[in-house]
Formats: sequence, C-alpha cells, structure tokens
Amino acid sequence: MRPTERTVHDHAGDLHRAPLTYPGEAVPGPRLVVGDCAHTIRPRRSRGAGSVRSGGCVRCDLPVGGGADSLDRSLRHLGATPLSGRTPLLAVGSNAAASVVRHKLTRAGVSPVVPLLTGVVRNLAIGHTAYVSRGGYVPAAPVHRSRARTPVVLQLVDDEQLAAIDATEGGGYERVELRASRYPLVLTGQIRPTRFHVYAARDGVLGLPHTGRRFLPQDEVLGALHDQGLPHTTGEPADVAAGFAGSAEHRAEVKAALGERGMAWGSGLVAYPAGELRWPDVVRQPRPRHRRVARGRR
Repeated sequence: MRPTERTVHDHAGDLHRAPLTYPGEAVPGPRLVVGDCAHTIRPRRSRGAGSVRSGGCVRCDLPVGGGADSLDRSLRHLGATPLSGRTPLLAVGSNAAASVVRHKLTRAGVSPVVPLLTGVVRNLAIGHTAYVSRGGYVPAAPVHRSRARTPVVLQLVDDEQLAAIDATEGGGYERVELRASRYPLVLTGQIRPTRFHVYAARDGVLGLPHTGRRFLPQDEVLGALHDQGLPHTTGEPADVAAGFAGSAEHRAEVKAALGERGMAWGSGLVAYPAGELRWPDVVRQPRPRHRRVARGRR
C-alpha cells in the first residue's frame, strides 16, 4: 500500500448518499488523515505517538523531509493541534472510515487533520442502535461481550473536532468513558491506552431473534427487520433505506415498534461519564526492563 492514499469514494464520505454502504471502509492501518489524503503512521510504544511516512503530498503540504517525521512534528507543521490537546475516541461505526471523518469535519468547518490508530479491543463487540438514522441506515453501537476481540479504530481529536463529531452523534448517542481494566485496548505498536471515549446508544441496541446484538450489513439488517414485521420495511433494501431517509415519521414508527416488541436491548457496557481526557495522560508507558547482574562467588 502506498504511503499516501486518496480517501475520496463515490459518496465522498457522505453516507446519506449511499446508505447501504454504511459504515464505509475503515482505515486498514494507522493513518494521519489530512483532508482527502491519508498518510501511514508507524506508532511507537515508547512515546505513544510514532512517525509518519509521507510521500511529499503537495495537496496537504506534508513534506518528505529527511526521514520519517514524528507524528507530533507533522501535526505542528500542518498547523494542527498537537497530541497533548487531543482526546482518544473509539470509532465502532462510520467514524473509522477516513472519508467519513473528512466529510464530517470539513462540513463543520473545522480542521480535517486527525490521527486514526488501529488496534484490537477485548470484551467489546459491535451491534446496531435500536433506531434508523436520518440517512436511512441502522447505525453501529458498542455492546459488551465477554471474551470478544474486536478490531477497532481510535481517533485522536482536538476539542473543535470532538464538538463537531458530537453534533453528528448527539441525537441517538451519549459519549461515555471506557476503561482498559474492563475493555483492554491494544493499538498497533503495542500502545495501551488506559481510558478512552466511545459513543454508546442512548435508547438501547437492536436485538434480533437468532442474531442477538450482532452487526450486519445494511441489506441484511433491513431484511431482518422486514422478517420481524417492522413497518415500512417492505421492498428492496435501497428503496427501504430511501424511504426512511425521507420520512422522520417512518423512522419514529420503527423505533417505537422496536421498543414495544422488546427488540431494544441494553448494551451491557460498563461505562463512566465522559470528562476531559487527553492522549498523553492515558498512554501506558512500558515498564522499565531490569537487567540481572551476575554476582561472583565470594
């Protein structure tokens, strides 16, 4: 994979234009998103940051330099907030896709420069919210699942970016804090954050017979809702999604029906109120290695 990748797809990160493609393509590895470019990050445990491989992208003014620049140095070069002012935010849905992140941030008029780190979290899985979004798709939501191992993306966002993303998630989600004591997260480079934020579903997660709280492709989840006799779910998935996108009344009826039929389940998350959280404060530094010194006989 080339160091610099274009992240613009047919829907340009606007999943309202292509609801069946939700949640989009998550970044395949750690990336520094700069507008519509994504540069490879090589994280290092010792600093909780790492270096950036740049191909000298003219579009985002990130030079090649005399070698791999540190992530913090690259952020400062771009006039972006350094790591000390960024919050770790776990993405379990479309926020893991670079194109979607770019679209949300540019639409809000804030900096589209954001590191996306990849890793695996334990005891956490991904399901669906118990409602249909304004875009016509059934969004993702985190759920507690003991012994689960789930690939995830961790965003490092500054305060303006966090506020912009909050605005897109506020209707059906609540931002909460998860802790590594319950949900161990190991990022590429063996970086282990002790705490991080995530968006949890306010009104429960979707529970389907024979499927439980599992994440499904959009055509399958809409088909499953139809099989359960939910209103406004008859027809081709694309037409059903378009119908939901065009009618707040239809979305409200489905949400109410899910509640009435006991299909809005608890997420089971062990979470805490989301307070201020900064990346340098939650990066677990490696323990120093003690060398054994051989003692001679007396």
